[in-house]
Amino acid sequence: MSLVHRHRAIAALGLSFALVLAACGSGEPAPAPENFQPIVTIYAPTVAPSPTPEQPTPLPQPTATATAVLEAAGAVTDAAAPASGPIGENVNPFTGLVVADPAVLRRRPLLIKVANTSDVRPQSGLNSADIVVEHYSEGSITRFTALFLTNAPTKVGSVRSCRLIDIELPMIFDAALLCSGTSPGVKPLMRASWAHRNNLTMISDMGGTECATCPAFRTPDRLPPHNLFANTVRAWEELDKRGNNTPSSFRAWTFDPNPPQGKPTTLIEVGYKSGSVIWAYDPQSGRWLKSLRNEKQIDALTREQIFAANVLVVHAPHVTTLIQEDVSGARSIEIQLWGEGPLRVFRDGIEIGGRWRRGPEIGMFDLLDVNGNKIPLKPGNTWIQLVPMSDIAVNTR
Repeated sequence: MSLVHRHRAIAALGLSFALVLAACGSGEPAPAPENFQPIVTIYAPTVAPSPTPEQPTPLPQPTATATAVLEAAGAVTDAAAPASGPIGENVNPFTGLVVADPAVLRRRPLLIKVANTSDVRPQSGLNSADIVVEHYSEGSITRFTALFLTNAPTKVGSVRSCRLIDIELPMIFDAALLCSGTSPGVKPLMRASWAHRNNLTMISDMGGTECATCPAFRTPDRLPPHNLFANTVRAWEELDKRGNNTPSSFRAWTFDPNPPQGKPTTLIEVGYKSGSVIWAYDPQSGRWLKSLRNEKQIDALTREQIFAANVLVVHAPHVTTLIQEDVSGARSIEIQLWGEGPLRVFRDGIEIGGRWRRGPEIGMFDLLDVNGNKIPLKPGNTWIQLVPMSDIAVNTR
């Protein structure tokens, strides 16, 4: 058994639940490749980038404007940021923010797969997510996996099918998974990784158009497969029915409203093949604002530009597999998020270099500086840019 398969077998023992929605008419037929072979990969750690420690210039404190808009839309329940230190009672472990209702911390985080093509933008609900992971899907396009715990938007999407990375993310964050199914090549690997659990639930009935009681529903304003959206409230109700709406064990991150030393940085450009993702720091709000190429990316629910308190650039090995994802012949990519690798953390207009580290335990994904100490994130939401070890430019200034 390869290192990755041993790792997944161990990690799968602690996976509490995965909710996979197999969409009717998802529009993603994908024949299984001939002579399919299991993925066999070996992780090789690499050298982390060296940061340039500098004392950052004091920055204005964030305003409450963007948060007030989300609260008015009924999508935000987080309250003020706590004092620095370990995650305590009534604190969201994914944001470091005190929650208004502690009961929400007893439910299971939801990971929802969201498309990122021109025919689905602007997407809905991304600014309500605690964490969003952006990664290569296949070919040159990217896709998102968005995590929700305290916020409960009733329209997230559009929702698309899972990829190989979605075997790892539910284990990292100890979360449930909601997507519109998988390709025939990914499905057996996902089942094998979770084979030690007998409570994996797959839902194939998505319900009708604008379904009021379904975890996901289709809208009449777009053509399939781009008209599928998730309802987090209904998804948690579905978890309740199956007895799997249980808290996450994730406690890997630390938060501090006071930024550590770092290199002053106000612009991040991640050169994905489908178009450069640009994050510009806004001192007035204390947030990073997202654009694709030179066009602002907007959340359709609030009409605000997508923002993040923290942006993580996570370098990990990317391996093209034999799995065929669509009728064009595009092959699935295995992003090897185990072991460790280079990391760049951006918060408060500064950059801190270091390493990410993940072991076999459920809920482990450490963010470490060059001295091996945990890098504190700014209380708030986090956007993770997954990038290959090479063949991609990440420029800052």
